[in-house]
Formats: sequence, C-alpha cells, structure tokens
Amino acid sequence: MTDQIGFSSRPLHTLLAFDTSTAALTVAVAIGGRIAAETCSRSERNHSMRLVPIIRDLLKSAGTSPDRLDGIAVGVGPGSYTGVRIGVTVAKTMAWALNVPVIGVSGLEALARGGLKADEAASDGRPRWYVPLLDARRGQAYTAAYVWEGAAGWRCAVPDAIRPVDGWLVELEQMAGDASLVFVGEADRFAESVDALARRRSEPVRAMETEMRAIDIAEIGLERWTRGERDDAHALIPNYTQPPEAEVKLREKEKREVGPFGGTC
Repeated sequence: MTDQIGFSSRPLHTLLAFDTSTAALTVAVAIGGRIAAETCSRSERNHSMRLVPIIRDLLKSAGTSPDRLDGIAVGVGPGSYTGVRIGVTVAKTMAWALNVPVIGVSGLEALARGGLKADEAASDGRPRWYVPLLDARRGQAYTAAYVWEGAAGWRCAVPDAIRPVDGWLVELEQMAGDASLVFVGEADRFAESVDALARRRSEPVRAMETEMRAIDIAEIGLERWTRGERDDAHALIPNYTQPPEAEVKLREKEKREVGPFGGTC
C-alpha cells in the first residue's frame, strides 16, 4: 500500500516504525515521506518471536534494508507491559547497532491520530477531543486527550496516564466544553460508561473502535524529526504508567515479610 503521510513538512528519507504495546503487532516503512509498506497482525503472545522477522521481511518488500535506515520510530506505551518492553528494546538495539536516531512515540497519541484520520466528520472545522482508551482492568484505562482544532492544528490536552474510567469521563465532560468527544481504541469495552456520558451531554459523543497502526507511529515520528526532536537510544524508556502486576505483588509480599524495623516478621 502507498499512503501519503499528511502531517510531515520535511520527509525523513527512510524510517522504520513499529508498535507492540497491544495485541496488534504493527510495522511500517516510510520512504521519502510516504508509507512504502505496512503490516498488522494480532499475535500478542508471540510479539517477541515475530517482531524481528517481520521487520526484516517488510524492509525487503519495501525495497530497502536495515543499513539504509535513517531513523526508527517506536511506540513506547502505555499498554501491555511485556509488549511495550519488547518494542522499545528492539528499537533501542537496532538504533544503537545501526547508529541511527530513535524516536519514542506515545501509543495513545497514535491511536488518537488514527481516530482523527478515520473520522469523516472532522472536516467540519469544529474542535474535537480524541480520547484513546486501552483497558487497564479493574475499571481503569490507559488514556489521554488530544484535540483537533482545524486550522489551529493538533495538541495534547491531557497527558497519558492510567485513570478510573468513570471519574475520567466526568473530568472530560467539564474540560471539553462545547467540543465533540470521540473515544477511540478499545472504546467498546467501556460502552456503558460512554453511553451514559452521551445521554447527559448535549454536545456530540461518539465511540470508534480502532486498532494501533504503525503508519500513525511513523507520522508522529516524522513530525518529531521535523521539529528536530530525537531520543537517546540508551536513555529511552517505556511508558508503563504503572508497575507491572507481578512487581506490585512482589512489593506487597516484601512489605508483609519485612517488620517495622527492617527485620523479617
């Protein structure tokens, strides 16, 4: 496929982009500001085994090779702890080995940007808040808010975090004013809460089920490159927004075992 990347003003010649933070393993290659190749598959339990072979095959299908890459854009989360770690580790390793810049991209912003591009109503010029939702369990979501204001462009209104969904929707209702609210990502998992918000709000509220796509990671990565932004390959870290569940349980166990003066109970 050959999709034009619409937000970059100066193309980076050859960019590899990928994300493994969700059940979708998605990889894209951009050459001269255009998507030369893209693949998406659902294989959450096999990301660690499949990512590198998919990258190799996709570069070949795009008519390029690792030694011709000028940069790597990677989704840094939030999302699956293991998935985010796999993607960031591969990106850092490749960037170091190939001596090319790495650009970390919020997966939530990529979901929001994908929602904007899929939203046919966005051309009416009215401000819209795109709110990505990824299920974080226990009534919580990895979420943020990104605003499209037509000629005024795109901005982050509320940064990435893990939030209780019901309380978050109340906050959004107050912050968004008369702007439309468009929920993207795993919005169907929170349909009851979103529907309740739509019933009490006079301004439009919609939900769009969308998946992560590497072309959106590439688009945002190219924008950051154009602004002169890079990440240090050694310093780039995943955005987990919370410790992994196994780590939380370990800490709780340690607290139970350690007495008030540092000794074991």
